[in-house]
Amino acid sequence: MTTPTTIGTAISFQQSAGRPTARYVSATTVYEEALEHGRWIGLYWSATGHVHRENVVDGLPGLDALHRALHTFELEIDGQSLHNRWELIGTGMRQSARGLTEAVVELRHQVRPITVKVVTRVDGSPVLARYLEITNTGTAPAALGSIAPWSGVLWNTNTERPYHYSNFNPAFAEQGCSKFTLGYFASEDWGHEGDFVWQPLPQEHFRVERSANGRPWGSPYYLLRNEATGEMFVMGLGWGGNCFAEFAYRHESLLSFRVGPLAPAPLRVIAPGETVTSPDVHLGPMHEEFDATIAHWHQHMRTGVIPPRPVGKEMYTVAGRVVEEPGTWINTEIDIAAEMGVEAFMVDAGWYGDKFAGWWENRGDWYAGDWLPGGLTGVRDYTHGKGMLFGLWHEAEAMSKTAKLYAQHPDWLLQTDDGRECGETLNLAHPEAARYFEESILRIFNDYQPDFYKLDYNVHVGEGGQTLRDGYAESECWRHSEVLHHAYDRVLAEHPDVCLENCAAGGGRNDLGMLARFHYACESDWSVMPYSIRAINALSLFIPPESLVYYHNHIQHAHLTADLETHLRVTLFTVPIFVGFGAQAADRNTAYFNAARRYIALHKGFCRPVLAGHPIVYHHTPDIGLFTPAEWCVLEYACPDRSRGYAGVFKLTNPASEYRLRLRGVDLSADYEVTLDNTHQTFRAPGRELAHTGLPIPLSAALTSELVMYQKV
Repeated sequence: MTTPTTIGTAISFQQSAGRPTARYVSATTVYEEALEHGRWIGLYWSATGHVHRENVVDGLPGLDALHRALHTFELEIDGQSLHNRWELIGTGMRQSARGLTEAVVELRHQVRPITVKVVTRVDGSPVLARYLEITNTGTAPAALGSIAPWSGVLWNTNTERPYHYSNFNPAFAEQGCSKFTLGYFASEDWGHEGDFVWQPLPQEHFRVERSANGRPWGSPYYLLRNEATGEMFVMGLGWGGNCFAEFAYRHESLLSFRVGPLAPAPLRVIAPGETVTSPDVHLGPMHEEFDATIAHWHQHMRTGVIPPRPVGKEMYTVAGRVVEEPGTWINTEIDIAAEMGVEAFMVDAGWYGDKFAGWWENRGDWYAGDWLPGGLTGVRDYTHGKGMLFGLWHEAEAMSKTAKLYAQHPDWLLQTDDGRECGETLNLAHPEAARYFEESILRIFNDYQPDFYKLDYNVHVGEGGQTLRDGYAESECWRHSEVLHHAYDRVLAEHPDVCLENCAAGGGRNDLGMLARFHYACESDWSVMPYSIRAINALSLFIPPESLVYYHNHIQHAHLTADLETHLRVTLFTVPIFVGFGAQAADRNTAYFNAARRYIALHKGFCRPVLAGHPIVYHHTPDIGLFTPAEWCVLEYACPDRSRGYAGVFKLTNPASEYRLRLRGVDLSADYEVTLDNTHQTFRAPGRELAHTGLPIPLSAALTSELVMYQKV
């Protein structure tokens, strides 16, 4: 059976050598699976749209499941591995909440009273999304010990010369060279967003584990490159807590994987008759040039993950301040932001509680204090009176021990088995705490009516807490994620005109699960050159730049680490949030203020059609990460129709040299008007010259830069 689905996709269910089989096609991706010997296994991947002939599929994957882990998900229930003993109940298709097509394969286990729906979503990009719906059909609670929502073989590409008849590339130097390379964010620590590295995979298992903080600042995104064939897989996990990804490279040229959440077992106790949904995994093969691969992933993020912004709020610049003291100073700050040309103002932390106590003390008491002029409603009205959008900060999961809420409900604080506190955060596995959590979020939207909203998350929970449930000490992490996601699903549904920002002490929770519920996400708290542009350069491998925000002036000494133009130039490569503009009494006709006005106008003027128009991102220096020694960081954004674009050339080290910038977003048959921002010189040049010969960019000092803007004549 084959049924038309989402444009550019096809899903079919058939028989292959007596095996029930499912085929998923989306753009150039083809993936087939089958039920063989009680195991739901992968048959093959194709990155070229090629669907194998029936007689070929009958013999695939050509591997014995007793010797190789071919099953496409891993699940442990009540201490038993459920990798086998499945039988097929049925297959079908349905629509996702966003109107995309989902294929459903329903399996029943022959030993444990468990059914699993293997759900695969297609969106017209080469990337598929996969999650499991797990139902306890028994009469007793079932303990979910561990899970990998997607696993199996990615490649089986022989390059051994004696077997030349199946050798994928005789030019590949197999001796002393790893066949597979993993690109991932290597650090899980605060401020290390963008620590992207390439790791040659050994002929063994290589495991990436994130378990120190309760969430990683190195988000769970992965690039896998087959060095013999040039093909790549892009992968991401929709889970904001501790997680793992494991890759096994065996001597017979196999590369297999497993990825999923990580917490002490059981992850989730499933009540009789209850269905739970796993985190989703997004995965797709591509055999194209690197920037084209990233563009396909961005297409998937825009179509199948990140919700579209509300009409009229597709792009805006922001200013915001933490409420550092009582008084009318905040109105002056709003005045300055309006004068500078900013379009939105955010009241950051410190607006809540019975008495003014700064940022940390009142978290959990989510009602406005009386130390702002007219309260939050007064500030909102004042902001609107200046023609700007009004935004509000909230750390919904936090509960300070100095808060009134803690005095009333100390049992709502997340704790370990021996009563130690896991950060100042609510235990969302506690039904009453979860109810308060969701109601307090929606009350903020109803009472204060923000135009945009920022969720923050500044706690460190480590392995997390546990709750006694049905004779088990259940990890809180899974239920926490369920409650968190459900609450913001409601916000999206009930307040569709509000823009939502995801922040977690910077970019500590920029996984696919959070990005599916927020319109944009924070790049990093450590927003200072050269880390800022290097982090943007790396994060934009996975997150489209129009969905990243950068906090300018957030770090007090940021102005000391780059020249004035470079300090401001970084704001052009994401959505900028200006953390104030300096002293309120400063003369705003001086060099900094004039330059800041110019860059705000530049962002709104030249850059906005590019950023808001879903740019193609060209990573001229994709491999430098955050800490790798590098002389240049070069990033280019271009309109898909090649009508306009801009590039930043950032010099990272001292030696005198120049960079030859070959623009990639130009039309070779067109002429362009090009502006070099440092000298404010504009000239015309043919696209083929800009692309092939390039522009010499002479920069001799460290942490300086050039901005190149081009527009089709």
